[in-house]
Amino acid sequence: MSVVASTMLASDLFEHNERDQNRPPASPTPPVALDSAGGPIDMARLKENADTIAPIDIRPVLKEKQQPLIDPRVQTTDVPFLNATRLTVEPEVRLETPPAYFNDASPKSEDDYAAAMESMMTEQKKWVARDIECHSHDYSEESRIPPELQKGVASDERIQEFLNKNPIYDQDKQLWAGFEEGSRLLADGANLRDVVYDIINAILEEWGVTFYGRRKLRRAHDLKLFHETKFSCGHSSPDFVIEARGPSFELPEQGDLGFSNVTTCITIDPPGSESCFKGMFERHAVLARQIFAHQPNRRFVRTCCIDQEGIAWYHFDRSGLYENFGGFYNEEPHNFIRLILGLSSLNEEILGLDTSIRWRLDRESRKATGTVTVVDEGKVSRKFKMVFVEPMFRKSSIYGTGTVVWVVEDFESGEEVLVKDSWRGDGEEWVSECENLKAARGLDGVVQMISCEEDRVQTRDFGVFREDDSDCMNFIQSRMVMERYEHHLFAFSSERQLLCALRDAIAGHRNLVIKAGIIQRDIAWRNILFGKPDAKPGNRGILIDLDLALPIPLIKPVCTAVGHAQFCSIATLFNAISHSRDRRRLPHDYLDDLEAGFYTTSTIMYELDGPGICRNPLPEFVSEWLDCANIGFAENLRFKRNFILSEDPINPKEYIAPFWSEASRNLVEKYYTFIREMAQVKEDIRRDYGSEEAHERLQGLLAGPAIRQNYDYVINLFDIAIMQLDRAKGEKSNCTGQGTKRKAQGATEEDLLALYEANGNRARRLKLESTGEEGV
Repeated sequence: MSVVASTMLASDLFEHNERDQNRPPASPTPPVALDSAGGPIDMARLKENADTIAPIDIRPVLKEKQQPLIDPRVQTTDVPFLNATRLTVEPEVRLETPPAYFNDASPKSEDDYAAAMESMMTEQKKWVARDIECHSHDYSEESRIPPELQKGVASDERIQEFLNKNPIYDQDKQLWAGFEEGSRLLADGANLRDVVYDIINAILEEWGVTFYGRRKLRRAHDLKLFHETKFSCGHSSPDFVIEARGPSFELPEQGDLGFSNVTTCITIDPPGSESCFKGMFERHAVLARQIFAHQPNRRFVRTCCIDQEGIAWYHFDRSGLYENFGGFYNEEPHNFIRLILGLSSLNEEILGLDTSIRWRLDRESRKATGTVTVVDEGKVSRKFKMVFVEPMFRKSSIYGTGTVVWVVEDFESGEEVLVKDSWRGDGEEWVSECENLKAARGLDGVVQMISCEEDRVQTRDFGVFREDDSDCMNFIQSRMVMERYEHHLFAFSSERQLLCALRDAIAGHRNLVIKAGIIQRDIAWRNILFGKPDAKPGNRGILIDLDLALPIPLIKPVCTAVGHAQFCSIATLFNAISHSRDRRRLPHDYLDDLEAGFYTTSTIMYELDGPGICRNPLPEFVSEWLDCANIGFAENLRFKRNFILSEDPINPKEYIAPFWSEASRNLVEKYYTFIREMAQVKEDIRRDYGSEEAHERLQGLLAGPAIRQNYDYVINLFDIAIMQLDRAKGEKSNCTGQGTKRKAQGATEEDLLALYEANGNRARRLKLESTGEEGV
């Protein structure tokens, strides 16, 4: 069972207390609706702008209309489909395409529908299963609604006035119309769905939220609210939705009703149903996930489930998923009314929407332009114009960072920059990305921040947080304005461009470690971008996403692996499967990120056979790698150990696509050898963990000289490969040659090869010293 209401921020609570926000005037004139700030709407102005908010009933139904294009360079984090004729991907694996049955809106037989729905829901629930398993909270043991709704949306006097005069509620029997006296059972012949519809509709009409079509209760059990195919498949059909119009809502791509123009979803649990808590929770989590996906300025989502006795409401935000009991609505009509008014509020902040992100709609009720307002460190508010009305990137999970990135334009300079919103946990193990970006200012190869708003809002202010629940963590949102760069690595246009970007990003990682004392902890091809078109050596590849980065002193040996699963190191995967009492865990260090750099480099050369050309089929080895990364930590670790630490080293060049030159193949081979040696060193340290000798070896590995030498060794591998590519083309190389010898700037290939050999001998000596063996 489950319920939902709405929430405003704590800062708004004071001025909204004891205020009847939605009450119409006493005169018989049309009720005064409220704008998104909670104040009366200027009707004269409203009529002037009627073209942007025309009544729902007269809006055209648009089929398959394309929205304004997202920048084709950044519209996806998947492999860019630059050559569709040569790139095919299994739909169920990569594209999450809806089942064929759901690709049209025409009804089929009941049996076909039921079978397809069951299959679709099974697939959808996979996407929310982990959030429910690890981050859900059951607060259904007592009747409660969000505190800000107890007095903020309607006074007791106003509610009682409605109950006294409206025939939908029998004041003498203390029952809503449609229920038997002296019980919570439906009257003979009554249908729960119809009864609930009439009750909610009466509430919305009484408080004026339906005026001019701003809010409207819609039956949706026989409609298809289509999912974003990038994140999930198929569609959902909740019993009711509250359709909405306003600056945060737009007409969906198909039909006139979808997740893009609803405030909430409501389900009915009819008498005699066999629904269970988990199944209902999963269904509402699927609904909430789609509202987040279609409404990118959502801070939280609330939905509700109603049976013939009571109402349960669900709250979803970046801190987790919450189930609450809203009470028995016949005995507690005041709470029920407040929940419904909260779910349909004209104040978008109460609905959980961030009103600093605004859109203007065109005549077809679609987003046409938009702005994002940022408050910088000096508390100065600046407004930026959206270049694209949809975000360039957003994370699809409910729990976690909830990252959303917008491409915007500075009104004054006309320069395009990025605005990134993300959430972090309120604990010692979390550091604000703003702080990490401040420390990275001026460093080559690392994303540069222009301004930030560090602590915008907290989930503890959303009305469900409980201080007495140790499993409930507060999350804090930050907003950053950053320089804009080019595509991610999978969108490379030449072999040289890719190697230069990887080289400079690894050098940027070194700068972050040595100069800022921070480890990024999330190396992946998605998190390395090509530099600006005029980028000089050092900034041809840019390391981004410092939301998981931590200062080195704060990194502890924990029972988890941080980062993208495909690129997690052996050491961090061992941590993830270890018992909490196992003391052999090693802290995430720079070598784990260098190992992730190898996986990033090799996977690009394994999966792509040239710019925009995916190999199909992939080599069996690569498919196994991807499968193991998705299955779980244990399988991922097993694969990586076989790959990196097998008794006899494998040939990493064997799986490289034909497109890549011998220079790149040699780079991968040497990089593999280095990672194999470093991984074995850490395995040996772990094996002897607790001994003084192991401690000394670990400290030596993490000491400044070893850090510099290891980075220089890897960077020189790229320098040599780049120089060999240039020589093969008869071009003069602009390789920087940033090795241990600073005077290597402008070095020849022979100089770099000598430096490479010297560093290779050093790495082998380190391996021998760590194992206690003697060299020959």
